[in-house]
Amino acid sequence: MTRASRSAETRESPRLKRVSALLGAAAAVLGAAALALLPAGAASAHDYLVSSSPAANSTVTAATPQITLTFDDIVLDDGGHGALVQVTDAAGRNFETDCASVEARNVTVPVALGAPGTYRVTWQIVSADGHPVSDSIQFTYSGPKAGDGREGPIAKCGATVTAPAAQATDAPAQASVSKSVVLIISVAGGVVVLAVIAVVLVIVLSRRRSGQRGE
Repeated sequence: MTRASRSAETRESPRLKRVSALLGAAAAVLGAAALALLPAGAASAHDYLVSSSPAANSTVTAATPQITLTFDDIVLDDGGHGALVQVTDAAGRNFETDCASVEARNVTVPVALGAPGTYRVTWQIVSADGHPVSDSIQFTYSGPKAGDGREGPIAKCGATVTAPAAQATDAPAQASVSKSVVLIISVAGGVVVLAVIAVVLVIVLSRRRSGQRGE
């Protein structure tokens, strides 16, 4: 081996080590990100509220004949019992005038709001994964009085929501979980690409060093 070839090999070795170290570190970061997404995938299967009309914590001055809740995924109708929405004032009186209706990601309930004040919208829906989800928001109303309210919710709308049978929710649940699956697959694909790049670099640099030894 000539002095020139030994010098070239000495220069290539640190470079190869640096490239391998950087690729290894990047692969480790991507792998950790993929593992972190696994528990998030299960949690993200439940629907959550993304917007409402009236908006949460807003002040409404105009007449409001209905309240609409929009979720991140479809809400299961469950034969007309997939959503229960109650609208109450500070005294606990109910102001919904009929049962809530479900259309894809939107849940709407007709109301006849009373005197100005703070109103709370409490809902329970059947999420796309088949599980009941409940929460509430509130807003301030200063529009015209449209009703006097009542004690308790409308009887025919029911007080609870029963999750549908598992076979009826398989497809919606898969659609919801697929959001996280796509992220995990993307990260895994990045790890594979980095591995391929590392192998190619090792082969190229090894061949270059072999050629220099033979000179």
